[in-house]
Amino acid sequence: MPRARAITRTFSLNPDLVKTFENEAHSREISTSALLNQTLDRVIKKTWPGEKAGVMAIGRFIIKDLLDEVPNERLIKIAESSAQQHKVRASLYGTEQRLESVLDMMDKITGPYFGWFTFTHLVNGRDHRILLTHGIGQRWSVWLEAYFVTFFMEMLGIPLKSSITDGGVLFEFRE
Repeated sequence: MPRARAITRTFSLNPDLVKTFENEAHSREISTSALLNQTLDRVIKKTWPGEKAGVMAIGRFIIKDLLDEVPNERLIKIAESSAQQHKVRASLYGTEQRLESVLDMMDKITGPYFGWFTFTHLVNGRDHRILLTHGIGQRWSVWLEAYFVTFFMEMLGIPLKSSITDGGVLFEFRE
């Protein structure tokens, strides 16, 4: 598929912002145009929808410390409640009630932009395996397991089999 032709626009920018932007592009060894495209893409796909959905950036160590203080039963109830509410918020990201749309959301939004996990999806005929890996610990795995088991049932009516480790969650289901 041919690449879309670039469009040239002129904008007025604060000189300090331009200098900071040029320095960042130089440190990444990319052009300022490439960095501007990446930045706008991230703002449009993550920041704006995240603001609409009430997403905030919070350090992984803080999440881990909080999760370590919550009993498993309560943690699971919180995850289940969040997943039920997420069905409504997912539409803000253009997620439809279709398997492909939910997998795309996990791969392109929830994993990389929210920083929840690294997403791997394997398909063998009608059998699916989803592996979510992270570095936050077993309590985060407990939360992710309860969240996505509930989310898949709420959004798609698909029951998931799951198993957890300190560093990830494996989900399996048949389409």
